[in-house]
Amino acid sequence: MHMQGKAVKAGRGVAVVVALVLLAAFFPCGASLGENGSQSPQLPVLLLNGAIYPDSYNPSSLPSEFRVDGYPSSAVAPYLLQFDGPLKEAWVEELRAIGAEPRGYLPYNTIMAGMNGEARSRLDEVSHIRWHGLYQPYFKLSPALQLRLSQGGEVTVLAMLFSPRFLAQAQDEFSAASFEVLGAAADDWCGLLALRMPVERLHEVAASEAVEWIELCGPGTLAAALREGRCFPRYDTYYQEGNVSGEVVGLCDTGLGKGGMGGIPQPLAASVAALDSLRGDGGADSCGHGTATAGVLAGAGGVALERDAGTKVQVIDYAVGYGLALPPQPLSLYGMLENAYSRGARTFLCGSVPEGRESLGAYGVFASQRDAFSWEHPEMTLVEAAGNEGTDVDGNGRVDEGSLLGGATAKNAISVGGREGAGTGLAPPEQGYPTYAALEGEFAGRFEANPLRDDSCVGGERGMAAFSSRGPTRDGRIKPDLVEVATGIAVPASGGEISAPGLQVTGDPGWLIAYGTSMAAARAAALMASMRPILARALGGEPTAALVKAFAVNGAADMSPGQYGAENPEVPPAPNAVEGWGSLDLSAFRQAGSWSKVVDDREGLRLGDARTYSVDVVEGDELRVTLAWSDYPSLPEARLHLVNDLDLRVVGPGGEVFYPNGRSSRDPLNNVERVVVDVKGKPGLYSVEISAWSVPFAPQPFALVAQVL
Repeated sequence: MHMQGKAVKAGRGVAVVVALVLLAAFFPCGASLGENGSQSPQLPVLLLNGAIYPDSYNPSSLPSEFRVDGYPSSAVAPYLLQFDGPLKEAWVEELRAIGAEPRGYLPYNTIMAGMNGEARSRLDEVSHIRWHGLYQPYFKLSPALQLRLSQGGEVTVLAMLFSPRFLAQAQDEFSAASFEVLGAAADDWCGLLALRMPVERLHEVAASEAVEWIELCGPGTLAAALREGRCFPRYDTYYQEGNVSGEVVGLCDTGLGKGGMGGIPQPLAASVAALDSLRGDGGADSCGHGTATAGVLAGAGGVALERDAGTKVQVIDYAVGYGLALPPQPLSLYGMLENAYSRGARTFLCGSVPEGRESLGAYGVFASQRDAFSWEHPEMTLVEAAGNEGTDVDGNGRVDEGSLLGGATAKNAISVGGREGAGTGLAPPEQGYPTYAALEGEFAGRFEANPLRDDSCVGGERGMAAFSSRGPTRDGRIKPDLVEVATGIAVPASGGEISAPGLQVTGDPGWLIAYGTSMAAARAAALMASMRPILARALGGEPTAALVKAFAVNGAADMSPGQYGAENPEVPPAPNAVEGWGSLDLSAFRQAGSWSKVVDDREGLRLGDARTYSVDVVEGDELRVTLAWSDYPSLPEARLHLVNDLDLRVVGPGGEVFYPNGRSSRDPLNNVERVVVDVKGKPGLYSVEISAWSVPFAPQPFALVAQVL
């Protein structure tokens, strides 16, 4: 690893650097031929920090502090390779054949690959490359981190390494450079380093060829921040296991009860298969959040979850330091998921997350890790809370968009927002359920205008929880995917000394009333787990997470216009950035007679491939068709995050064409596509068509569900 290059120390010119960095997000860089001097395609390479137009790109126009001229021939460094058309599997294999290491896809038609001098000398053996250039340090800083450049002082960052094999070397060299290494981890997807340094030395880290991306590093986030934090200086593991049986769900959160298997509250005792603390303690839940989430997962407290009668949910609980420690512990989310998978979990819920609030809506390192794990383990359903960051900043009585927690941006996860519940008899009559104005002290949002301010947070049959985070993601994808009940939920108390926001005391010391999208996500995760044995029996084998998601999205109930009516709509027609595809509703899933077509295709599609299925509609109100796939992981430095792009459309008996997600043409952003067709009085043969528009990392498996309801 080499940190010198042509990087220059940033001093008084830092403010100028910030201006240049921000401008480059909107304007192309430079005005000359590509680095290899060839005639380049007109399509840009869309990086988060700038659009490279190969026919006019000149790296010398980048700020000198964040530019290098090259690396030694022996060093493996990341390069951008743009091809002259949609990427073919054979071209990616040709890169591997010359010794290059394909890392990921960038729009448009571009592969990031690690290459040393020998591999670069053989690029003429690879078909259809139109332009190539060194991936410059300038493009490695997240937007939130760029803003810190002008503020001075120290900063804690998370550096994602291009390859996990660089971890030890990078750790040694950064330590030798007097950077404080707070944490290090490696998994099958990447290497990670948490570093503390003066902000003016960021360019030195960015200049390392081992570093692919740098973002701000915080302690992580509970769905609501604790009133006081804790620091866990060790990564030791405390582990106890009981009997694992039934459908296993992994959960990472603040712990359980008073710690150890003997300290688990009685309502949960039969449902916890294992307690695994990654903090060097006994896994006690001092704030109640983790115990509450586990209680909802297990159905404790009479939580109304309609499950398959034969399904018993068993929880493997990971007590983590997310939201409690800096850096977030464990540093590798991928590694924890891998551990849960090896112990039988096929559903995993993050009750607290490693991302911080400084990057709401952004697809960062940990979102990429989630998608990488899903790609490699297609049976694992990942469930993420949308977050409790909803707020009405402009005071117009409607919750603003763009407040998703980072984990909810992962493409392959099922991101869950919150809707209102009916409440429970445990709420003290003299206290009742809070209004959204009263919840301002618990969650981050502000609700100063009606109808939000004085509205009770329970009882709205079609009402969104005002505190629920809204999408879309920063690249415009539809998130959350679904919503579930997030208010007025009875949960067991942990017995801890600190109370997490969103937990209301009741007259019974063993029980609390919970509010928050973590509770909604826990309800959703339990229901997803209950779907798996039904699908396994129907298919004769283990279902993929894509099929579980396809069924959940297909049956979701649209909540539009919301509880305040058409005069003051809080929810647009689905799909949207408020409710996603709607409220989770498994009634259609349980109507096996409605399963007109169910496909769990593991062979997948390659560029140009197509599948056509016929659905004969005899009677019914709606034909619903959903296509879902676990996409190849994206890179945080990409402007757009869909990698393998499949397309769905439905053609009616008369030739009418129906496109997905409320669009009038193909959807180039989402890896979930749903078509809803009004078939009342319109019987006949409907054609369901799936085509592979672009599949750089082939083949792409997929799941399809068609139901007449």
